[in-house]
Amino acid sequence: ATVGDMTPYQWFNVVSSLGYVLFTATTSTVTMLVPAIILLRPVSANLYARCTSWIFASWWTSCLFITERLNGVKVRVTGDALPLNAPLLIMSNHKCNLDWMFLWSSAIRTGSMFHVGVFKAVAKSEIRVIPIFGWGCKLNGFAYVRRRWSSDASHLTSWIQSQIRRRLDANWTLIFPEGTRYTDRNKERSDRSCAKDGLEPMAGEILRPRTKGLALLLRESARGGGYYRKIVDMTIQYTDADGKPLKGAALGTRCFGQLAKGKLPVATCHVHFDVFSAKDVPSGEDEDEVEAWVWKRWRKKADTLEQCASAGQFEGVREWSTSGTAVPFKTQTALRCFFVLQGLCCVGAACVSTAFFAYVACAAVGLAVIAQTDPAWW
Repeated sequence: ATVGDMTPYQWFNVVSSLGYVLFTATTSTVTMLVPAIILLRPVSANLYARCTSWIFASWWTSCLFITERLNGVKVRVTGDALPLNAPLLIMSNHKCNLDWMFLWSSAIRTGSMFHVGVFKAVAKSEIRVIPIFGWGCKLNGFAYVRRRWSSDASHLTSWIQSQIRRRLDANWTLIFPEGTRYTDRNKERSDRSCAKDGLEPMAGEILRPRTKGLALLLRESARGGGYYRKIVDMTIQYTDADGKPLKGAALGTRCFGQLAKGKLPVATCHVHFDVFSAKDVPSGEDEDEVEAWVWKRWRKKADTLEQCASAGQFEGVREWSTSGTAVPFKTQTALRCFFVLQGLCCVGAACVSTAFFAYVACAAVGLAVIAQTDPAWW
């Protein structure tokens, strides 16, 4: 039997996945993140950052059951090990909207669940106004940009300077130099841009990298005493059950619906890391030098993706010992039970206590204001 175009089993998957995400994200924001703002943020920005990193690490780890168990996606991680307890600047190609979820999957395979929650992305500002999700990312320190360099430059400068002042031991900054995810239309724009500037277009499903934001982060890091210890080049690709790379058209915005139903067409996510010492990367003072270095890396990235297309995986690289393994079922189940229980307690309290309901309403207004004003120093 079907209901509409979906079977009862698919409806169950949607409720158990999307319902879990919405319910626990909303309630844990009220019961954990807002109290952290009130109790810890005024006392110590560093203590607040560590607390929120643990909260996000726990919740994001619990959500990986959707990609890795419900959808059965295998995560293959290759290349250099990611240094723990050190600030990293990670640049990546942007294949689809699920890319950062698989950075979580890679992070937990370092052996440290805490590091699932330490990454902060440079993301488009439209995300910041999405209730709960955009608000939560802001609370965890995301940097939102409007894709107008006249305003983004000062905002991003203030943001990275605030990160440097805190000197957090574990702080991973993720940036997508391509500026947007891959689509056929974005590929056409990228190729036209290359042709206009007399550059050879990137081969395959990869876009022209834009390097001003990356150069700014590198420059401020160098001026701040070498804040980022390592620079990481991350390459991501998705293959189907036959080992063939999935076209960008198969991983558009509809991938969220496919993910919730347990029908994601991805069989394996391939993540490769090349880690560089900061001294081996341009300092950012010369933007042209940064651009040349990134273009060289992107050409190599295009070759790596082409290799994956022919072989079904990245070849000639070292595979992590934890590659292909599953997130511990007991840990994941315990976390899911915890977040569901705290959610039920939150809803119960809101139903029986007028004061708690008022607190929830005030918290929602406060979070919306924080996300809307988007203070760079948060």
